[in-house]
Formats: sequence, C-alpha cells, structure tokens
Amino acid sequence: MYMDGWTPDIVVGIDFGMTCTGVAWSRGPAWAEPKTFQHWPGKMIHELANKVPTIIQYTPGSSSVSGWGFLCDQDSEDPGLIDYFKLHLDPSFREDARPDRPTTQQARQWYVDYLRAIHDHIASVFSDTIPRWRDQKAEFVFSVPTTWKNPSMIAEIEQLLRSAGFGSDGGNHRAKIGLTEAEAAAVYASKQQYEKDDVLLICDAGGGTTDVNVLKIMSSKAEPVSLKPLSWVEGRPVGSIAIDNEFHVLIVDRLGHIQDQLREDPDTVANRMMREDGRFERFKCSYGTALSNLMPTLPLRVPGLLDGVYHPEAMIENSSMIFSRDDLKRIFNIQMNKILTLTDEQLDRVSQHHPSTQVSYLVLSGGLGSSAYVKERLRSHYKTGPGSFRPAIEKMEIATVEEPQLAVVQGLVTDRIHSISLGTEIFSERCCSQSYGVVCAEKHDPNLKRHLGQEVRRDTLDGETWVDGQIQWFIQQGQTVSINGVTKPFTIKRKMGTEFEPWQTQIVMSTVPRERLPTNIKQDGSRRLCEVSTNLKTQEVEMKEKNRHWYSRRERYLRFRFDVKAVVGAADLKFVLLTKDKKVINDDYNAIEVVWQPAMEPASVNANGTVPLYYSLT
Repeated sequence: MYMDGWTPDIVVGIDFGMTCTGVAWSRGPAWAEPKTFQHWPGKMIHELANKVPTIIQYTPGSSSVSGWGFLCDQDSEDPGLIDYFKLHLDPSFREDARPDRPTTQQARQWYVDYLRAIHDHIASVFSDTIPRWRDQKAEFVFSVPTTWKNPSMIAEIEQLLRSAGFGSDGGNHRAKIGLTEAEAAAVYASKQQYEKDDVLLICDAGGGTTDVNVLKIMSSKAEPVSLKPLSWVEGRPVGSIAIDNEFHVLIVDRLGHIQDQLREDPDTVANRMMREDGRFERFKCSYGTALSNLMPTLPLRVPGLLDGVYHPEAMIENSSMIFSRDDLKRIFNIQMNKILTLTDEQLDRVSQHHPSTQVSYLVLSGGLGSSAYVKERLRSHYKTGPGSFRPAIEKMEIATVEEPQLAVVQGLVTDRIHSISLGTEIFSERCCSQSYGVVCAEKHDPNLKRHLGQEVRRDTLDGETWVDGQIQWFIQQGQTVSINGVTKPFTIKRKMGTEFEPWQTQIVMSTVPRERLPTNIKQDGSRRLCEVSTNLKTQEVEMKEKNRHWYSRRERYLRFRFDVKAVVGAADLKFVLLTKDKKVINDDYNAIEVVWQPAMEPASVNANGTVPLYYSLT
C-alpha cells in the first residue's frame, strides 16, 4: 500500500524474461483472475501467444528501433537483432566469457528500448478498450530474478522503467518492483489445490535463471492466502539458454573438422543449423517425453555442404550433422547438476533452521521447469539418488504448476489484487538473503570484545567516549522480518547554529554468513550500499538543548532522538523516519534522501564527511 492512500484501478504485471516477456492485468473493483495479453504486433488477429519474444532490432548503423518481439525476423543474421541480454543488466554478472559480450550500459539501453515498445503496446490496447485510460489509476508491477540482490541496482532498474514510460504518463500511473520471480511463482502455485501446513519448495527454472524458495502455507482454503518463508530466496544463472549455448559450442567444435568446406564461419553456420525449421527447439523441448523415444537422433543439415558429404569425426552423414539423445542428455545434465545443487542447498537450510519440517511438494514452474527431463531428474535424485537421504523430503512429491510459463506474471498480479481487495498481504514477512547495517558511533565499552584495539574518541559536547566507524546490523542474513520494517533508535548531536544542516550516514550490506559479519568498517565483508540524509530541524523529531544551564561548563548543543525504520521489499530497501513515539514523519519515504552507491562502481566504506550517528548499546 502507498502511504498517501493511493489505490490503483487497474494492475498490470510485466514479467521480463530472458527469452520471452509476459503481460497480465486485472481491473477493480471486481479484481477478477488476471488476464494475459495474447495479441501482439506481428501476429495475425487469430494468432494467440501468451508471451512475446524478448527481442529488439535496430536499423543497421543506428540506434533507431526497427522492430521488436514478433516484428523481428528471428532467423535473420542481422547484427542489429538483439536477444538474450537480460543477465547483462546486472553489472555483477560474470558468467559470460565471450569477448564480444555486451556491456551493462548496452544491455540497459536495449532494456529501455524494448520495454518502451511493451509500454506503448499496452497503452495502445488499453486506450482502445478502456475509456479515459490515461486518467485511470494504473499500477505497473515488475518481477526481478533473485540473482539481482543489490538494492542499489533495483533502484537503478526502477529509474530505467520510468525512462521506458512506465509511471510517467501523468500522476495517475505508477510503476514498482513487485516480487522476485520465485515469490511470484509461489503465489501462483499456492492458488492450486494445496492445503494448510503444506511446505512447498518452489523451483522456477526459466530461460536465463533458476530461482528457488521454500514456503509454508499458513491459510486454509476458506481463508485469504498466507505464505511464510522458511528460507531466503536464492537463484543462479541457470536456464534453457545455457543449454542452447552448450549445443552451439558442440556444433562449432564439430564444424572445426570441415571448416575448409564451409562457405561461412562456423559460428554463423551453427546459428543457422539451430534455427532450421525449429527442429532443434522441438527436439530439446520434447526431450524426456515418450515422444522423444521415437526420435533417437536429430539430423541437422549443414548449410553450404554439397550432397553426399560424410565425415565421421564431425558426425556428419550425407551432409547432415547427427546428434544423439545422449548428446542432449550430457548438455542437459550440465544445467541439471546446477539446479540440483540449488535445491539441495535450500533443503539443507530448511533442515538446519527447521529440523522437524517436512517438504510436501517440490513445485516446478518456468519454461525449463516444464521439461519432462528436468522433472524426471529431480524425481530420481530425491527418490533413489544422492538426494534421497535428506531428512526433510521423506514424503516430498514432484509437481508442476498448471501454466509453467505464466506462473510469474500471473502471480505478480494475483499478489497485488489480493492486497488491494482483501487488505492483507500474502507475504507478511520475509527471510532476508543478506545483511544490512548502519555506520555509527558506539559508546565505548572496555569490556566489549569488538571495541578492543579500536580508536576511542572523547566527545567534546557530552564528555563521553565513543568508538567511530562501527556497524549496527539491523537486519541479518536468514533473519525473518515483518514487511512493515525493522526499527533502530539513534541520536545525533549538533552544535548550536548547525541544526539546519542535513545529517547523513552510510548504509552497508553484506552477503557473508551472520556469524562472520564485520563489526566495523575497517574489517572486510561489507560494502557501501547508499547514503541516507535528512534535515532533522524541519521534521517533528525530538530535539533537546543540552548544557544549557548556567552551571554547565561544556559547550551547548542540540540532541536529536529518532528512529530509522528499514523496510525490506522483495528486492528493494526503503527507509522511514519515525519520532520517538513511532509517528511516521516522512511522506512516502520522501523525508529521507537516499543516494545509492552505483551498482557498477566499487563500494568501499568510510565515515568521511558524515555527521556521527550515535547508538548506545545500553
């Protein structure tokens, strides 16, 4: 909910995917089940598609967009055709070792251009079907992969959404990050016939990432849906595109044996072979089904070869390269082993923190999650394989959501309309995947181990001794916190005449285990996330003049006491300023200015230039 009381008339969910993008929506006051966009530019009116390809095309030699989605020729070798760029939006992504891999800046420009096309299509459809569309209070909700863990990056993504037009069509339209892909898939799955106290291990395996989450259903069928996280959401850059890339490498390797007979370079030939009549895609998607047993091999014609060419080392028979089911199995297993590691880690974490908990279902969603082979590998791993000894899976079954590729976008909208129509949240708390802290000065305690060897400063205003550069961790990895936020009390001392100057301090983050968290900024393990600042004199903060009596020998100063609340979202972090009696001061987070550390820059922590924030341990 928004602090200014704004409530949307329509909610539009956008699931930006590696291979395809989905859009769904629902409209109040009825808030019916989400509808999915099925009509797209480039398709005939009778042709329906639940998603649109995440592809954008530029005019050669320019930055002018010439096509997107179905308007692009996906079989074209045009260098202006851009696809599979989602993972490169994250500057921390290091899995792509190609020398010509796109930069973060390039990927983000493609992202904005592609989403602008999505925005314009949505606006065009609703302008034709909903009277006074621009006057409607519309909320656009986006999902993000769990691999995007840095809130500063999420803040940057939100700026890119606005650049693409979302939330910029006047004061009635707003855009926000809603849920992680794993959370959205869990919401969608929870609408199926599961029961109260069922524990679900959600595995959303898509084109670019695989996200996992363990949740317990806290509500009965007659109650509003309520989910409790038993672990933090986790993800890896594992998906169906990685299978395509490995297959591409295999083709190029084999083509190396006959390179002198090719009319084009092996990379271009491999691309053409994989796109030929969609045969590879069908072979991949059907792998593991009964139908795949009828196709023991996949022959792909090598473009440019004359008829009758045989080359055993290149596995070429009559000018076609032959691939066996074992070839595909080996490539599938590279990704499957990574998925199994991810689900194993989640199960181990559940057993560690909730020893008596039994997982009821492992629920698959996403494009890769709909693969029969993926389902069978998971079943064999946990029924009779290496994963079967885990104590949390004695009765675990493997299931798939009804519409695997729509789980995320449908779950996004379902979560929001649930909140709006029922006034309750499906996720009332979250399990944090990383730790957040504030840099402050702590009152010196000679008996406290973490203060030993630290430089001690005597404050000239109050005469007390303090240790600067300390970190107060207000949220720790693995901690379950309310979506309403976590609050810490702080004090700031200002000399007379400086009370109108804003104060600022640093927020830091860490991904190290909570037992190894650094206690001060000189230790390794933390990085600067952002700086927060506000002018306390203009706010309703408790202010007391100290040393004001005639007998006081020390300099007069002002002491401000207030609380800072950190509100942890699905992937973002916001701050609220509170008075001592818990009154919210800032309007929709505007009283505190947040300057995020750019996600693409190194983020060392220092206390230079900040007004000391004081935290008393007693």
